[in-house]
Amino acid sequence: MVMPFGKWRDFEDCVKDFSSRGFSEESARRLCGYLQARLGEESSTLTGSIRHHEGKIIRGEALHPVKTVHPHEWPSVRVYLEEELKRAADTLVGRPLSLDHLYPVDGRVLEASYEDGALKYVAELNDERVLDWIRSGVIERCSVEYDWRSLQKVNGVAPKGITFTGLALLKDFEPGDPETTVEVWEMIISKLRKAKETRKTSASPEMGSEKMGEQGDEMENLILKERIKALEEEKASLQRRVKALEETRAELTKRLGEAVIEHGAEPRTPEGYVKRNEVIRELRRAVFERVPRSWGYGPYMQNRRIKALIRRLEGEG
Repeated sequence: MVMPFGKWRDFEDCVKDFSSRGFSEESARRLCGYLQARLGEESSTLTGSIRHHEGKIIRGEALHPVKTVHPHEWPSVRVYLEEELKRAADTLVGRPLSLDHLYPVDGRVLEASYEDGALKYVAELNDERVLDWIRSGVIERCSVEYDWRSLQKVNGVAPKGITFTGLALLKDFEPGDPETTVEVWEMIISKLRKAKETRKTSASPEMGSEKMGEQGDEMENLILKERIKALEEEKASLQRRVKALEETRAELTKRLGEAVIEHGAEPRTPEGYVKRNEVIRELRRAVFERVPRSWGYGPYMQNRRIKALIRRLEGEG
């Protein structure tokens, strides 16, 4: 017997719903299987038996089309191309989680897709200590791990043929991409469980359809609110970028202003500098006097060469 869960009539109804939102059928089945199992339902579907998950869901944005700088690694400047992230997004599915790229944690990526300008993920995390760090804001960013097939030079180096191998939650390290996000998705799970319990206790033959409709609307509104929240966060991120660019422009303008010579300011002569006219004048004093006969032919000719040089300098002046 197929049992309803959340706002959906059955597993296939859930798959259809997520597919209509742009997920592939395989991705929709993974998400629905996880949600169904997380709600405590035991069922069998076309994808096989679904075991009960004890962990919690986290989600966020793992990477954007961006240039990142890694001073102590090679390549130090990396450019992530949008078409490459789109192609490689599903290779993140099933990959393990780690802390700061160093310590394995109990968890894996359940779903990943590129949409709205970001590589987005949904993951299972079974480590309560790490979950608490995410809830308290100690962990807010993440970083992908990957292999690449080749490197393309584009104002930096762009990895091509990316295959993602893991997702690191960052506690003590700064991310290459500062716009990544990590958050616990407890609210949606809680709402889904509440909707299931409400259906079991309050549905009646007369009001069953109406009640299910209300629960469906509630779930739709919840997903819509989550989407609005994501858009607001994206807007805030863009506003921070615009502010940073404005500050950079202001700083550059200030530097240019500092380089303008003040009107009426006297030019400063570098220390040890001798004016050209003074050099010529002293040379003339030295060589335009009468040459003693005792100098001989050699010094006489050298004197003439110096005089010719002085006339040349005077002519170029």
